[in-house]
Amino acid sequence: MGTTGASRGPRTGARILAAIFGIIAVVAAVAGIIYFTKTSESLPGFLPGRRPGNTGHDTLRGIAAVVVAVAALIFAGVSFGRARTPQR
Repeated sequence: MGTTGASRGPRTGARILAAIFGIIAVVAAVAGIIYFTKTSESLPGFLPGRRPGNTGHDTLRGIAAVVVAVAALIFAGVSFGRARTPQR
């Protein structure tokens, strides 16, 4: 008489959510570092904001990427904390 979710253990969904937010945080932090260190002309093709002939850095996009990284890291910590608390 088992259910489909009972075999995975308690709070598995919260652990998966924490892992997803952790990955998002790392990717956003890397994007922020790239935006701060590369000029707009030399950005990789997978990042938006490439402007040929522009020698400046895209600071606004870098700040946005860092803010997303910090927010995702906070959400990952909260999700991981929920995964560690015992169920009632």
